[in-house]
Amino acid sequence: MDGTPEEFRGTVALITGAGAGIGLATAKRLAAGGATVVLTDKHAGRLADGVAAVNAGRPSRPAQGHVLDIEERQDFDSVFTSVAEQCGPIGVYVWNAALNVPMPLLDYDVDVFDRITTANVANCWYSCRAVAKQMAAAGGGSVILVGSIAPDIGAAEREAPYAMSKAAGRALMLGLARAGGPDNIRCNEVVMAYVEGTRFAARRPDTARQFAARTPLGRNAGVDDIAEAIAYLASGRAAFVSGEVLNVTGAYYGTL
Repeated sequence: MDGTPEEFRGTVALITGAGAGIGLATAKRLAAGGATVVLTDKHAGRLADGVAAVNAGRPSRPAQGHVLDIEERQDFDSVFTSVAEQCGPIGVYVWNAALNVPMPLLDYDVDVFDRITTANVANCWYSCRAVAKQMAAAGGGSVILVGSIAPDIGAAEREAPYAMSKAAGRALMLGLARAGGPDNIRCNEVVMAYVEGTRFAARRPDTARQFAARTPLGRNAGVDDIAEAIAYLASGRAAFVSGEVLNVTGAYYGTL
């Protein structure tokens, strides 16, 4: 772990989809850096386990958990308001949760398509707009969108709304970096390929060797690799980094 043990002291960090995987690893990393961490997840049981896992590390400030479903826009209003009242304004926002239902592009169910784009695109924008208002009033903050190589490898062939939503997220990131800059709000994206320790990897164990073989560094990323990249972008070490895409792929991206 790089950075100082208290580099996030006084910062409230909220992570979506934080009950497991990349979100949980990020919550642990930011808590280890002194942040007041707020985990959100749509599954209450997974969320409770995640909060317990973070607090088992005995952070200087106990983590909190709030049930939040990214498909339910009103959840952002209630959770963001509650966090601001209980902990203070959100200073780091990590959009990590996403919906994905693989299906052939030309046979994709329209209702499922709309459901995914609403959650991954419209509600991502809505939540970023809401958190940016808190950040602007508090003097600034950092927004990190968790992206994917899906838009770059033709993944829309089998997961069209997911891949398209990640491309849209990049557009949102660039726009928020420009719009939020005058209020000292930074926005960046972390892009990854195959990440061990995620639900994606658990459902596709046979593809691990394929990705590792094509990765110049000779292995797949782990959730802690992604969490460390997010922590860097959230920290003062990246104070002049905004509007950027950080590829954490072990140079896999360069082979595309």
